[in-house]
Amino acid sequence: MNPTRTHIPIPGTTNVRDLGGYPAADGLEVGPRRLYRAEVLTHPGTGARQAVWDRAHAAHYQALGLRTVVDLRSEREAARTPSAWRDATGADVIALPIDEGGEGTDTDYVHQLAAGQLTRFDASDLGRFYQLTLDRRAGVFGAGIRLLADPGRLPLLVHCSAGKDRTGLLVALVLELLGTPRELVTEDYAFTGVLRPNRVAAYADLLAPSGLAPDAVRALFETPAEAMTSALGYLDTRYGGIARYLVESAGLGHAELTRVRGNLLIRPRSGEDPG
Repeated sequence: MNPTRTHIPIPGTTNVRDLGGYPAADGLEVGPRRLYRAEVLTHPGTGARQAVWDRAHAAHYQALGLRTVVDLRSEREAARTPSAWRDATGADVIALPIDEGGEGTDTDYVHQLAAGQLTRFDASDLGRFYQLTLDRRAGVFGAGIRLLADPGRLPLLVHCSAGKDRTGLLVALVLELLGTPRELVTEDYAFTGVLRPNRVAAYADLLAPSGLAPDAVRALFETPAEAMTSALGYLDTRYGGIARYLVESAGLGHAELTRVRGNLLIRPRSGEDPG
């Protein structure tokens, strides 16, 4: 399956996607209108770096049919830039904060770049950041996936700020759990870079005072497949695979994992190839 087919072009947004259609284990596939991924949706006047909710396009948001929205941003991010997803969809919004990627932590790399404390950041650095986040926030990722075990929570949309790092990791964990081939998992992650290209340019005003060349830190703002491959390979090596990570570190039970699969997967219609 081509990740391009997952994109939902809602005016004012760039990275809203329905993960339905991805192939899974045992000849199954992810059902449509069950799990979405996106960026934060903000109220008008917030700023140019985020997607902006426009009431004129209310029908587009309502068409998603959302019951639950999971916000992975840190508490400080959410307080500074309130999400408009509840207003746009009427869904129940659940905050599962992950500070990594936000302000006020030792992984606030944008601040470090602006302050001249960090002069380079490449795909291998991003991969190590993902490994650190998976170690530190296993319980939060587990809580997000646990929601998918409750059919009353679906359809569910997960977002962070750009829908890139924290969202990318949670979605990758879900797809791996379902048995989606890893090359498609990494392609889904990398597709954010297609939908949101050259994002480093949006931060030029913050980087300029330190004299940093954008190419030296571009990976922090993009989605190089190498970074996700590194993160998933780390789970294989350190934890013995995604399922063991989810059970032994993220706190999920085997029965919950089975329910997640049952809630998200369908059998393709006769004659269709899930790939």
